[in-house]
Amino acid sequence: MKATLTKGAAVLAVIGGVTVEAGRAIAQDASSPASFPSFGVASVTYGPYLRIEGGYASRSLHDAYWLPPGYPDKDPRVNFDLDDDKGAIWGVAAGYDWLNGLRADLELLGRSGMDLNGVWTSPGPGPHADITGGTVRTTALMANVYYAPLEQRGSHSRFQPFLFSGLGLANNKVSTWTRTNPDAEGGEERTDRSFEGDSNLTIAAAIGFGASIQLTKPGQHPVILEAAYKYYYFGTAHGGATPLPGSGTSEPYKPLTFKPNDQVVTLSLRIPLKRY
Repeated sequence: MKATLTKGAAVLAVIGGVTVEAGRAIAQDASSPASFPSFGVASVTYGPYLRIEGGYASRSLHDAYWLPPGYPDKDPRVNFDLDDDKGAIWGVAAGYDWLNGLRADLELLGRSGMDLNGVWTSPGPGPHADITGGTVRTTALMANVYYAPLEQRGSHSRFQPFLFSGLGLANNKVSTWTRTNPDAEGGEERTDRSFEGDSNLTIAAAIGFGASIQLTKPGQHPVILEAAYKYYYFGTAHGGATPLPGSGTSEPYKPLTFKPNDQVVTLSLRIPLKRY
């Protein structure tokens, strides 16, 4: 977690530093306070656009637990500390730019698979079962809104910092998952038990910030590069409750359940569809 926060702070410093320098450029141009002389004037980007995104994600699985077959009379709720992981995230979006500081797009987002592994953390005394197998994959349909404060104030610079928020639906797909209890004595209490996978649709949300710079010269068809830092909440995911053959017959009261979250650094190419 500390490493993730350090990376996030570094990204903040880079984007923030560029933003400060751009702000100084505004202040130094008394004749045109809303321009960025050091970055040049952008081509017109009003209207529909396409955007392609790829990024590097630091993924966490929070609030992981299951309710064993004997819950609540015989077995307690068991909480887990599932391992963090790194992976890829990508998206394709279509949107509209009003050229007044606001734009919005609808994005189909994908998230690479993440392994499910982690030890039990409570309750005590133990031991209880650990989670030793499975993966989770996420796809999401996100409605995103971007706000560029300097553009809203009249800046037509090629460089534009922005804030970002998104809301949508995520499909979390959990594969076959396994719980392991090394102290199990056989029968229904066997050491390893594996259960079917499952998928569920849930609310997803995101916030973030970044900056864009137009790569093409004024008058040319604009192609815009964006760098951003985003936090995604992908709702709740859970595995299936049906045991696989050879894993006994008793079903958990509630199967493995957890909340996937990503901190992501992304690069995007945005291409307006109209040329003025």
